Amino acid sequence: MDITPETRHAIEAIIMVADSPVEPSLLAQLLEIPKAVVEATCDQLAAEYETEGRGFILARVAGGYRYQTHPETAPYVERFV
Repeated sequence: MDITPETRHAIEAIIMVADSPVEPSLLAQLLEIPKAVVEATCDQLAAEYETEGRGFILARVAGGYRYQTHPETAPYVERFV
């Protein structure tokens, strides 16, 4: 499966600005790529973020993808909010 840097960047950017979870079928339509490539890219991104120990995760929620804070950061986020 060919996952290009451009695909990765576009998916990250779209999900970052979305105010609700973005469905993989919508991402596929916007990027003109198969839904399977979107899902594989999102799985890859989520695994990388976890491996790198980021303060956020890429979660599959309500049939779509969204960024959210890593559960381990909850005490800090709660103090901020």
